[in-house]
Amino acid sequence: MWFKILKLVSIFLTATLIGCGEVQPERLTVGEIKCSHCSMNIVDMRFHTQLITYKGKRYHFDAIECMDQFQKQKNLEIQNIWVTNYLNTKEFLSKDKAIIIHSTKIRSPMGAGLAAFKTHEDSAQFQ
Repeated sequence: MWFKILKLVSIFLTATLIGCGEVQPERLTVGEIKCSHCSMNIVDMRFHTQLITYKGKRYHFDAIECMDQFQKQKNLEIQNIWVTNYLNTKEFLSKDKAIIIHSTKIRSPMGAGLAAFKTHEDSAQFQ
């Protein structure tokens, strides 16, 4: 009897702990999903941005400026925001640690010219 209870408790705890891992950004295929703010297809991965709430709802954006506008319009409890490194589309950066610049040399999907970089040195050529 005790063995069955121990087995059930172990299964429950394992399932619970698996779901409690650190939340990571999702990789998308070009054109697979639409921006949560403007409904444009996300095709230029240099500007792909993700926001996740504490309830686990994930939002995708085609540009940093779309995510900023979406945030202003919604009252969300945000767990994390990731921006794509402009120079390496396979690398996501936490928005808090990313260097976000505004430049006329950058043509973002919504035209604001915002892009995220890992270091100040990486962003220097665009300023």
